[in-house]
Amino acid sequence: MANEINNLKVPVKVQANLMKLGISEDEINAETAINVSLYLQALKGNVSAINTLKKQFEDEENVIKDKKAKDITILVKKEEKKIRKNLSGLSEEQKKINADLIHNIAFLSVTLRELTEDIAKNGVKEQYKNGSNQWGFKDRTEVKTYNNMFKNYQSSMKQLNDIIYQNEMLKKQTETVKDDFDKFGEEE
Repeated sequence: MANEINNLKVPVKVQANLMKLGISEDEINAETAINVSLYLQALKGNVSAINTLKKQFEDEENVIKDKKAKDITILVKKEEKKIRKNLSGLSEEQKKINADLIHNIAFLSVTLRELTEDIAKNGVKEQYKNGSNQWGFKDRTEVKTYNNMFKNYQSSMKQLNDIIYQNEMLKKQTETVKDDFDKFGEEE
């Protein structure tokens, strides 16, 4: 149905009105005409037009949220690959056992980077106002989120480092036992 609507010819009078609103001739199509008409009807209080526009905005927001979620998923997978590459001392079995921990570290890392950019751009404080005389500055929500996530990131990294350390110690003990066993037969 959307294609049928987009293929409709926009009447000359409607084109002229759209150009008066600042829409260039190459941007004029049936969809633009319908959306402008809906918007103008909504401004006049037409409830049906308001609800239709509200649904369109919600749909657009959902598309943006879905795209962002996909982008974050891609970044997390890249980060997981990078982490796994640096865990060459662990067996594939140990990596599988700790897959959730590795995924969480990757997610935290990506999210912390995103929060860092936001904080650098928008600062750490925001102004608030409660009532007519009560106002001041407070930490932005993103800063509190960053601090909490950073603590979780540090804790997760410590847990992963402990696993790596235990693995290295186990390897050294195994090598020592092998060396001692090999030397046993050589003694005279």
